[in-house]
Amino acid sequence: MAHITVISPTGRKRVELDDQNTVGRHSENKIQIPDPSVSKTHCLIAIDKNKMCFIEDRSSTNGTFVNNRKIKERTSIYNGDEIRLGNIIILFEGENQAVAQMVEIGDEDEGLFSSTMSPQMETRFLSEDKIPSEKNLRADYEKLRVTYELQNEMNLERDIGKTLDRILYRTFEFLEYDQGVILLVDKNGHLTPHSYKTRRGDEKLMISSTLLNYVQKEKTGVISTDVSSDQRFNIAESIMLEGVKSTIAVPMMIDDEILGVMIIYSLEMTDAFTTKDLGLITAIANQAARIIKNSLLHEELRQSFDSSIRTLSATVDARHPLTAGHSERVTEISLMIAREMNLPEQEIRVLKFATLMHDIGKIAVPDEVLLKNGRFSNEEKAIMDIHPKKTREILENFYFPEFLENVPLIASSHHEKMDGTGYPMGLKGDEIPLASRIMAVADMFDALTAKRDYPKYIDNKTASYDPLPLAIVMTIIKKEAGERFDSKVVEAFLRCLPYIVERFKNDHLPQDYDLSLATIP
Repeated sequence: MAHITVISPTGRKRVELDDQNTVGRHSENKIQIPDPSVSKTHCLIAIDKNKMCFIEDRSSTNGTFVNNRKIKERTSIYNGDEIRLGNIIILFEGENQAVAQMVEIGDEDEGLFSSTMSPQMETRFLSEDKIPSEKNLRADYEKLRVTYELQNEMNLERDIGKTLDRILYRTFEFLEYDQGVILLVDKNGHLTPHSYKTRRGDEKLMISSTLLNYVQKEKTGVISTDVSSDQRFNIAESIMLEGVKSTIAVPMMIDDEILGVMIIYSLEMTDAFTTKDLGLITAIANQAARIIKNSLLHEELRQSFDSSIRTLSATVDARHPLTAGHSERVTEISLMIAREMNLPEQEIRVLKFATLMHDIGKIAVPDEVLLKNGRFSNEEKAIMDIHPKKTREILENFYFPEFLENVPLIASSHHEKMDGTGYPMGLKGDEIPLASRIMAVADMFDALTAKRDYPKYIDNKTASYDPLPLAIVMTIIKKEAGERFDSKVVEAFLRCLPYIVERFKNDHLPQDYDLSLATIP
């Protein structure tokens, strides 16, 4: 069932949606949000008979935004869309069946198709002097309009899964089909279903392997009209059992490479689709193929970049046997805290890279200091304390994408303190990036729970070389809230602590760490 998750300063709340859902501050709304930035009746979220979901603004003061774009008219919403009303964020989740369970490819069979269209044909527009009628002109205009709108929408979405869902939902707006599926080619060259839409409840979709084989082999889109009367389909039981009357199947191609196949079915009427419809779907599939290819290339680059950063981070940690894995652990703990604080995914990605690289400045620390066994002298401590500054200097020589441009500042600020007594810049309070404040707590926790060959200090006094008891670790961090650490970050950290202990108990934390036994002095 479609639902939304309302994210406010008081927490997260899941709300199941009815057909009509008014949203606003007033108690008479179906979904009441008691926030001054939300109008009395701010917007309406509606679901029509075809399970399509829409949102429209109700002349609100602060406006209604979908994926950071202010809407001016009734607007379709799709799985994963983010809605903003004033200071409130709403995440929309449509009905989401498990695609692998709802779609099955049948045995080998044969088929004959009434119309075909290569991916190249859909781009051929008649010159003005060859347009035979206004009807043809309107057909070309419709193709351009739909393709243009989908292109804009798909270009705004980086997630391939959401893009595929959006294609099926948007296609349904001008072709009221019964079932639709998009399959992508996996690493082994097999077509696997990735997105599915149906108007037929929990009815399973069986796809003819003949259909897929033909589209893949011939690299062409096809229409099959009135399958039941097509003698070549007499042995195609996978289609006959479903009673398919009309089908469109098109390859998702770029150059000569098939990335996937898009199929839509009408189970209620013969001749449901026309050559014009085939052209529209082919145009959409072509554009989707370009988006998917770019996404796959982007993902390869992302993985390569991620791997390089992790390798460099591990290399820095490996200079000292007792710090191996430190940056990875601090990163994982930081991400737990960030998600507990409901940070946007974009900020979480920035935090991840900044945390992995937060100690890269230790490259500039001489071995006789970094590897020293025992307490630092004042001079040695001053040398060790240069590493955040060096971190920033080193990272500022990296080429980061625009969304990661703050990584050098964030990574180098993990030793700043809320009261302004930290280093290297003496930042105070909100001057310190939130990501750095999160990292500071995670870094302290890992340091206090790790074995070191230089001692830990409590109130500037030597405490221990070994991991401190969990109760003492919690006491130190709670005591520093408001002065060294951000109090809200500490609160989020403490809520995450049971999961942190469970995650690292057999990997890093001592076996005797037990939160239920951690009595704080």
